[in-house]
Amino acid sequence: MTQSDISKNENSNIAKLIPFIVTILLYFSLIYHTEPSTIPSTVLKCMPIYSLLFFVLLTDFKHAKAKQYKTRILSGLLFSSFGDLLLNYDLFEAGMGAFGMAQVFYILAFGMKPLKVWIGVLLYTCGFLATSLFYGNLNSVIKICLPFYAVLLLTMCWRSLARIENTRNPLKLICGLCCVLFVISDGIIAFDKFFMPINAAQTYIMITYYVAQVGIAFSINDFHTLDSTINTKRSPKTLYR
Repeated sequence: MTQSDISKNENSNIAKLIPFIVTILLYFSLIYHTEPSTIPSTVLKCMPIYSLLFFVLLTDFKHAKAKQYKTRILSGLLFSSFGDLLLNYDLFEAGMGAFGMAQVFYILAFGMKPLKVWIGVLLYTCGFLATSLFYGNLNSVIKICLPFYAVLLLTMCWRSLARIENTRNPLKLICGLCCVLFVISDGIIAFDKFFMPINAAQTYIMITYYVAQVGIAFSINDFHTLDSTINTKRSPKTLYR
């Protein structure tokens, strides 16, 4: 990929992120003037994720592996938007189920290679210790559902971090760090709801959540390099067939 191609790609990405930036500004400007469990607050909450769906949809690939990654990220974002809607109407268990499906698609997108078991062990241990602090405060349904969701969330984070090989691939690094923010966001929800109230929790939850999702969505641009490499390796015979 030439410097000119890189510059054009960066400009295109910025343009495609404008709807996300606008919807984020609208959310934080207007959300505190709306009531929970209403259509206006639901629209404000879901629009940033739909703008990321728009961003991913506008990113085109030719390689099958890149297309598969794009489809899985799209599916994860779509289920995340369902989760946002359900949580805004205080349907916590259903919302957790929708986000659980989102984590499944993100795990499938990130893959299981390289394994790097130590990252998973560290995350699961931290998750177990954190959950043990408020597990006794959960009702019988959430006592079953929450551990399953926690495993999916931490597995998603593990697989994103395991893909980081060095700092020369900033998109995988950013995606991994953003997935850590996803864990932090959900951790704040759990502690605020089941352990003790956290001042300005909703602000912290949504900032970390939206940054996490944009990092995951933006990771699809890592495949532009793959497409460029494949195109470069094609022979003239293939190009003119």
